[in-house]
Amino acid sequence: MSLLHEKQVRVLKLFERLNVAATGENIPTDQIDPRLVGKVGQLASNAFFSCFLPVLLEEARRLVEIFYSAKDFDDFVLLAEQARTFVNSTLFAYAAEVAILHRLDSRGVIVPPIQEVFADRFVPADTLLRAFSIATTKPVGDESDVIVDVHATGNVLDPEYKLAYYREDIGVNAHHWHWHVVYPSVYDVKFFGKPKDRKGELFYYMHQQMCARYDCERFSNGLNRMVPFHNFEDPLEGYAAHLTHIAS
Repeated sequence: MSLLHEKQVRVLKLFERLNVAATGENIPTDQIDPRLVGKVGQLASNAFFSCFLPVLLEEARRLVEIFYSAKDFDDFVLLAEQARTFVNSTLFAYAAEVAILHRLDSRGVIVPPIQEVFADRFVPADTLLRAFSIATTKPVGDESDVIVDVHATGNVLDPEYKLAYYREDIGVNAHHWHWHVVYPSVYDVKFFGKPKDRKGELFYYMHQQMCARYDCERFSNGLNRMVPFHNFEDPLEGYAAHLTHIAS
């Protein structure tokens, strides 16, 4: 087994059953690394994490810096194995991915697709429940794949429903997560020691391309283009993707 392969296996294990890690792998407080004690774990394990909320982002920043400052890869894995047992699962995944993607000793290591780590954030709840029901009632020893079709959840009377295939596309939404771990808002040039080249230009270009593609999809479905958004104080129209949050 090559060193890179060994690192890859160890990283993948950090993301296994992450939704239940914070409730099923308790470590005595006196055995937790001092670098983690009192620094992280404030956000409840069943709470929602968003990198757009400054209070939550501050805890994520602390965990990212702890992971990034680990003396070597083994030390990082040790810290991560402990942190996943009591840190909010989504916050942990965010911090761990940011660290893995920026540490020099983890180059070549691939983080698992976020839609496989948190399927509940991408697949409608009804579909997941049907899959769970089938998987948990299979005969003992039956390890065959469980294949379940995704049922439409929108209202065909709503013209906007024509775009559900794009808005709820797993790849499009996974890209949004990936962008925020490659270009994290917790990235401090002074701490990491190097700037990200043309970050502002890439931010503008990526979002411009997303908007252009979305407008093309709207035109293709006989809908008008997007209305420009200028005022952050205006109320936003709600959207129901019929997802769930298993950790809650």
